[in-house]
Amino acid sequence: MTCLEAQSNIMAFVEKKLPDDKVKDFVKHMKNCPNCSEELEIYYTLIIGMRELDNNEELSQDFKKELNEELNRINNKVKKVKRFKVSSFSIICATAIAAFFLFYNSCLIKAYNIEQRIIKDRQGQYYFYDNYSQLIELSGRDLILENTKKDVKEEDTFYKRIHIYNIFHQETDEMTETGENN
Repeated sequence: MTCLEAQSNIMAFVEKKLPDDKVKDFVKHMKNCPNCSEELEIYYTLIIGMRELDNNEELSQDFKKELNEELNRINNKVKKVKRFKVSSFSIICATAIAAFFLFYNSCLIKAYNIEQRIIKDRQGQYYFYDNYSQLIELSGRDLILENTKKDVKEEDTFYKRIHIYNIFHQETDEMTETGENN
């Protein structure tokens, strides 16, 4: 705000008719410009003094102090509004970021589940206990495979036993396919 604009708004400020969008710039200018501040003080003293006389009120002893208190009150009000806006914006941004990460996490979980389903479909049915539970029994501490041509040894690992099971069923499937084709 220039000095000319500030001086033209002095009367509106003293009468408390200055629009809110101009008050901030007006107060800032008055705090930083000694010439305009002096002119505001003169107008404020005259207008407020005349009002008090017209209303038969007791005259103020220190108009300058009252003016500074009014300017500080308005300045603090403007700062509170600004802090509220910044806080609100920060909260909205933080909420948006949190929502984005939750959405992103759910997308990752869905992608992981789809990927695992695709991997499971590619591996085939021989690798999964839930599809062949009638052929694989839980016994003791390990799985025992039944109906295989090859002997499964007690010291064989779980994966070795699954491998033997798969080889057996591949041979069986190949025999079935060649028998059906002939």
